[in-house]
Amino acid sequence: MSSESASSNVLTEQTSIEVPSLIDSVTIRRDERGIPYIVAANEEDLFFAQGYATASDRLWQMDFLRRTARGELAEILGPAALELDKLHRIYGFRNVAEKLLERASAETRTVLEAYARGVNFFISQCDSLPPEFNVLRYRPREWTTIDSLALGKLFAKELSFSADVDLLRVLLSDLPRETFDALFLVSSPLDVIPDGQAQLSPTPARTDARPQSPGPATKILGELLKTMRRGRASSGTDKEVGSNSWVISGALSASGKPMLASDPHLSPSSPSIWHITHLSTKEFRVCGVAAPGIPGIAIGHNEHIAWGMTNLAPDVLDLYIEQFDASDPGAYRTPEGLRKAEVRTEEIVVRNPSATSGTESVYLDVKSTRHGPIIFENGALALALRWTALDDDLVDLDTFLGLNRAQNWNDFVAALRRYGGPPQNFTYADTAGHIGFYSAGRIPVRQTGDGSFPYDGTTDDGEWIGYVPFEELPHTFDPPSGFIVMANQRLAPDNYPHHLTHNWRVPYRAQRIKTLIEEQLKAKQKLSLDDFLSIQGDTYSYPDVLFASQIVELAKPLSAVSEDWRQLTEIFNEWDGYSNSQSTVMPLVTEMRKAFRRHILANVLGAERASLYEWRNESTFIDRLITERPLDWLPESFESYESLILACYREAVSTLENLLGSDVKQWHWGRLGEVRFPHPLEKLGPSLAIPAIAQNTGGSMPTVNAGSRVSMRFVVDLGDWDATRLCLPLGQSGDPSSPHRKDQFAEWSNVSPRILSFSEAAIDANAASESIRMKKVSQKF
Repeated sequence: MSSESASSNVLTEQTSIEVPSLIDSVTIRRDERGIPYIVAANEEDLFFAQGYATASDRLWQMDFLRRTARGELAEILGPAALELDKLHRIYGFRNVAEKLLERASAETRTVLEAYARGVNFFISQCDSLPPEFNVLRYRPREWTTIDSLALGKLFAKELSFSADVDLLRVLLSDLPRETFDALFLVSSPLDVIPDGQAQLSPTPARTDARPQSPGPATKILGELLKTMRRGRASSGTDKEVGSNSWVISGALSASGKPMLASDPHLSPSSPSIWHITHLSTKEFRVCGVAAPGIPGIAIGHNEHIAWGMTNLAPDVLDLYIEQFDASDPGAYRTPEGLRKAEVRTEEIVVRNPSATSGTESVYLDVKSTRHGPIIFENGALALALRWTALDDDLVDLDTFLGLNRAQNWNDFVAALRRYGGPPQNFTYADTAGHIGFYSAGRIPVRQTGDGSFPYDGTTDDGEWIGYVPFEELPHTFDPPSGFIVMANQRLAPDNYPHHLTHNWRVPYRAQRIKTLIEEQLKAKQKLSLDDFLSIQGDTYSYPDVLFASQIVELAKPLSAVSEDWRQLTEIFNEWDGYSNSQSTVMPLVTEMRKAFRRHILANVLGAERASLYEWRNESTFIDRLITERPLDWLPESFESYESLILACYREAVSTLENLLGSDVKQWHWGRLGEVRFPHPLEKLGPSLAIPAIAQNTGGSMPTVNAGSRVSMRFVVDLGDWDATRLCLPLGQSGDPSSPHRKDQFAEWSNVSPRILSFSEAAIDANAASESIRMKKVSQKF
């Protein structure tokens, strides 16, 4: 619900309300973008007000997310959501959250409880719920502390994706070693390894030799991989998630203070996954983006430090092939003999889709072995999942509340030491002039191997014997270069002693950011916020430029004798390499590259296995093939790479004609790469649909500006907190009728985020109105 809706429906134009649970008065002001600036005399009231303000903008989104985490979507959406509910019940996010609450500090519990009271006070006062509740004909239940903790697990799911890669390796384990290694490249010529990292003593590498084929389990694991890929698509999880964040020292900035940028890349959605908020008490002042439903600021700055985040994407999930006993289906084999699996029964309430009311219950028995929950069964064979997200002894919120209050590097590191969420690279800058980064989160150390393949659960080979020591996780402080670039690239040097992951993102964005920083410094010596924004908006596409240049190299000698080659030379020879929305070259080169990849993989893997092949660094492999053009990779149906490229050209033209029409001048990248922000209800059919928001813009996953996946834009100069720039793809509100539903789209798409005020004077100058003043209920005698 928008702030305007909250004012008219809840307050009936009042500017002051009485709240029974407040300790003191609270003020919530909104600027012209609807962003709340909350001032409280104490932290308990502060987080109460954050819960209230967030619910006033995003109540249905919050309810949808908590139902997703708890496995309770089928209760409102019917059978279509049942399989996703089953998956989340198997993971047991709610159960993990309950145990986390037991282990949370008293301070964190107080914050969670205050936030929940704020959400529930809004619900109790709201006489006009967001339209989704009316469309689906239900009312929200009260918010709980468990809900906030469970939401953190959805981020873990979004940012953890190594399990299906482990299955893929098994499916391809019959390939020749050289072919297998080429398909799963780890490093790239473009790698950007941050300098100044602590030198650690090398230890014997724990690498996996490829296992013997698991025999009858191979087919079963292949079927599971297909199921997981379908499930990911249906649940809206985006395999292309990533992020950018970089920081420079004051020696390189125009202000003489460090500057930091952060733009996380997550699955596009309507509304955004982030909510901009400013929080202030006498003890601290912090602003940035929060996750709706979770108190505090996730990415932003306070009066002393600024921080950003990118996904480390380490291998934190392992699979174990468990063998159950034929005569006792509840017992599975271990080195010590048979052991009974733990079983819990989950009741899932499912709405009747054909009636105006009525539900039925579906019961799900969830088995767990010593390794974790069973996620797949086939006869006596089953697959168990061990995942750090299911650990229940580190409360992520402790870390973020610590960051919100941190005053220096030591505070920053101390907060990260307690972090148990999906491992992230946290970038850092402070007003004393220091910069750094720290990769934080639990990364397992195995008894043997590195978890790249499913383990035999009947042995102890795959047991976790600990975690990479926090002090030995990648980090640096004040590196010699004066800048740090994080964009999901490989960041551990070759002699790093621990296994983090093989599945690094191809380093196009990292290399481009580094190049642009160096070019700007060479041209002007000192950088400004505008320079940072120009980097955030950059759409130069390394892989497509490389592919186009190789086509030109092939085409030039043949352009005089072939019209097709002449056209290719003409099209690609003068292309500037940018994927802006008006580019007519970008659609052609991307479709040709897709066709090239398709032919190569189908020849080596066959069509079915090729359709399952995904590797975050696979573009390095494609780059090598188009550059070196080795004959042993040329598909048998082509006599040369020239004939393969011509076939790719004709296939690309046919595809684009079908998608965009026959007029080549209308083949704009903005039409092919349309930005869509899907609403969760858009697939429910005409009677229930709330449509997606779609717009045309530039950028793509290999470019710094990653298009629709850029979930917010944040740049900050520590020399002037009131110059901070921050925006969302759409807007603050989730209410389709609110003026703040998508009023930030232009600044997001143009990479011109507006200022987020920080000081009291700037807030006073820019606040549109004093929206709400909350007062403690007066005592009456």
